[in-house]
Amino acid sequence: MEDNKVRPPVRSSHFIVLFAEFAYNLASSVATFFESILELSIYNYNRKSEESQAWEQMTQDLETLEEDR
Repeated sequence: MEDNKVRPPVRSSHFIVLFAEFAYNLASSVATFFESILELSIYNYNRKSEESQAWEQMTQDLETLEEDR
């Protein structure tokens, strides 16, 4: 009690605010999770593409070596 004043009681509106904050934080967490999944899938696609290009280049180099013999 500050200055001899009693704090107001907890009302249902306080619980609505708590629920809204919880829902916002949950939605934010889910959005962050799916953004991370998207970034990971882009990374994996780029890696596979680079790997495929490297195999194609190696195959071309081997064909060139065999033709030069």
